Amino acid sequence: MTANSTAGWALILAVVIGFVAGIFTPGGLLIDPVDSSSFEDAAGVLADNAVLAQIVTSLFVVSVVLYWFGLHSLHRAFSGGSAMDIVSRFALNIFLVGYALLILELSFRHVLIHVLEHGVGSAPAEEQAMATTLFAAAAGIHFAFLYVTSIGSTIFGYALARRSKGTNIFKLASLGLALTGLLSFAVLMIAEHVPAIDLHGVGIASIIVLFFGSFCIAAIGVGIIQGRQEFVGEEAAA
Repeated sequence: MTANSTAGWALILAVVIGFVAGIFTPGGLLIDPVDSSSFEDAAGVLADNAVLAQIVTSLFVVSVVLYWFGLHSLHRAFSGGSAMDIVSRFALNIFLVGYALLILELSFRHVLIHVLEHGVGSAPAEEQAMATTLFAAAAGIHFAFLYVTSIGSTIFGYALARRSKGTNIFKLASLGLALTGLLSFAVLMIAEHVPAIDLHGVGIASIIVLFFGSFCIAAIGVGIIQGRQEFVGEEAAA
């Protein structure tokens, strides 16, 4: 396989694996849906489906690593010395830092599930309090992930779209990625600064936005496989 096809297929696999893991995450769409704004209830669902929760969490980690590998290849698209290329490389790096935060969040979830399933030798009430604290900490890290990726994807998604000649599916996917960043930031601001808002509804909206962004990334992955210049740079273009 060429460098282009390897990076492109990594992104497509990342989207597929992440979608499957998201569908089967306990407390989500299919398995014991629960109000995600209630940390105690959400943690309890993970405890009731501990084995499945550990499996899907591991799948998410695999998905994130594949995302990181495929997206890292986009540095080739911004290899120039212009101000836009420099800013775009910085934005892409910020975006990749966001995925590192996501792996940290998933690590917290692994520990949370272990505490709920096996305990840590403390009283049940103390273990439940510890689990709720871990869940809240993981939620805080997820907020950091949203902050970083929303800013990064808005900038470098727009930069990718500017590189596309004419209007095609790949330019629309790049603009969609930029839109994903803007919407994620808007959802985050609403969640933080509108006290009366339904946080469960905000959480669902955030998931929908992230799924939309994932499919935009999958389309970009197809463009990378095709060796399109706007994604791989002049030297690696087909």
